[in-house]
Amino acid sequence: MKTAVLLPVYNPDEKFLRLVEELNHRGFKVVAVNDGSLERCDEFFKRAAVYADVIGYKINKGKGYALKRGFEYIGNNLSDEVDYIVTADSDGQHAIEDIERVAHLTRKTDGIVLGMRDLSEKIPIKSRIGNDMSKIVYTIVTGVYLRDNQSGLRGFPTRLCMWLQDIPGNKYEYELNVLATAHKEGMKVTGIDIKTIYENNNKNTHFRPIKDTIRIQKSLWAYGLISALLYTLYTLTVSVIVWFGIPHFYYWLIGIYVWVTAMHAVLNVFSAGIRHRQKISVIYYITCSIKYCIATLIMLLFYYQGWFMFLGGVLSLIVILVLSYVFGRSGILGKV
Repeated sequence: MKTAVLLPVYNPDEKFLRLVEELNHRGFKVVAVNDGSLERCDEFFKRAAVYADVIGYKINKGKGYALKRGFEYIGNNLSDEVDYIVTADSDGQHAIEDIERVAHLTRKTDGIVLGMRDLSEKIPIKSRIGNDMSKIVYTIVTGVYLRDNQSGLRGFPTRLCMWLQDIPGNKYEYELNVLATAHKEGMKVTGIDIKTIYENNNKNTHFRPIKDTIRIQKSLWAYGLISALLYTLYTLTVSVIVWFGIPHFYYWLIGIYVWVTAMHAVLNVFSAGIRHRQKISVIYYITCSIKYCIATLIMLLFYYQGWFMFLGGVLSLIVILVLSYVFGRSGILGKV
């Protein structure tokens, strides 16, 4: 059984042709998706068709859409021939040797593999802006720290083709959504170090630092919406109890703390366990409980000191966000 290499392609050059030819010679099944490239690029795709299955469409729709189109093609046409899929960029950012290493590890683990660059090196400002912001927000939202969560070099078992098509996003946010969904649903992601390659200071990239970074951040925060709503509900409820002077405040507070923590657990079990029947680590529930407990103590402090309770609510939310990052950065819930 072969491993397919899926290449989303937009306005290619000679590097694309060299990559496709070399991958073919090394025994990979290559699928190239023409993401609405300009007509002047048609010749590249005609030449690439000697070594790859070339599919595509006329209007540019984004990297995420191209990847999903490729997963659909492989799932419908190559499932009897291909067991695993490696996604890679077509502009020379991924070394052939790294593609081979990701393919090997994907076959070995039979799961999701993420190629990770060393971002401590000097990299173009376009790439550093998006990577630094997404690392922080991703850690807060998912509780898992990824050194590089925007690398396009990844491996998947072919059986995940339908799952990959269901994940939202048609542009650069799609790849981050894949990782966030995998972690939310309890799927293991294995990391592997790869080379950091930026040719010509990454001038040929189609990534737009401001617009695409905003799109990615919006998508990430959407994954943390349930948690954010529960935290906000918690602080608002406590504030209302204090405002109306409900007797036995601390009993109500403890009851609300237990209820919200339980709801947090139930919602995550529901979203993570239904599709893949995966169990979230007990440590996850413990960290959630710790965050709510500290928020409760902050609210109690403000109550007994007679301070402004709204400020206590805001402070508790900030503390929860900081703790989410600290827990994630420490690798308590997983580190890739």
